[in-house]
Amino acid sequence: MKNVAKLVLFLSISFAGLLIISGLITLLSDWANAAISFPPERGITGGFRGNPTAYLGSSIPVAFYLSILLGLNYAARRKIVYPVAFGVIFVCILALSGAAYLGLQNLGKLGFNITVKKTLADTIKPGFILEQGSLSGYQTAFLEDPKNPQGAAVLLVQGQPLNYQSQGTPVSLTKLPVFTEKKGFHNISRDLTHSSETFSSCFNNNLWSYGVYAGSLAALLLSLGCLVNISFWFLANLFFGALAFRGVLALENFLNQGNIREMLSSFAGRVIHPSLINPLIFFSLSVLILLYSGLVYLARGRVGDG
Repeated sequence: MKNVAKLVLFLSISFAGLLIISGLITLLSDWANAAISFPPERGITGGFRGNPTAYLGSSIPVAFYLSILLGLNYAARRKIVYPVAFGVIFVCILALSGAAYLGLQNLGKLGFNITVKKTLADTIKPGFILEQGSLSGYQTAFLEDPKNPQGAAVLLVQGQPLNYQSQGTPVSLTKLPVFTEKKGFHNISRDLTHSSETFSSCFNNNLWSYGVYAGSLAALLLSLGCLVNISFWFLANLFFGALAFRGVLALENFLNQGNIREMLSSFAGRVIHPSLINPLIFFSLSVLILLYSGLVYLARGRVGDG
């Protein structure tokens, strides 16, 4: 019981810590995107305003996935029996994530906001060249204040003569080529964003809908607990588990795509409510993985006895 209590405490601290850290990273990411956006009036110039509860709410799936992974690894290191660890983590993660949504929903009604008033106007002056297509070689050189969309400009197109415009045309919101985002990280960020949208949609419907979806997903993630004992090195087990959880995140994103949901609904929509199709898939996969893990465990036990 002492180890179980420690597991509950570890999960609670991990979930809260991951939620705060992920929310801060998301907030800083939005600030960075605003800072490198052009025109500056639509970026960070004039102030940046954001609701902290929205950032924390979008980070709940990150805390959900990682808390389960860390909880499984902690239970394995503490030698907690797997069925017990499964039940404790399952109940705790649903309670923690549901409480987080309820708490953030109530805090959001108070209207807290974070405002940044520092501007970057002095860094953009006449002569600024905006690259609007690295492949096409299309650039715009502003002869007057770049913040004035009606100012004179010169269009630079590779292989063509300069095109002077005494009155420039408004430029759509563009990210400045400050850095190149890694594709792998971008995919994870996109999948987590879609997961957050699905979690929020289920919670906004009702607690039952959220419990079914989050519970089935948690069961699938917990069924992968066999990976935390795949070797004697706990750090390696953590990496193996992270790869498996990344696959589950990709599967969740795939099943929640509009065309995929429509296709699944066309096959099973008459028998199963469309909102229950994905949870049923998650639950079925978890049952299959648990059956396989149980059979492997029994087979190893017989071999050991023999």
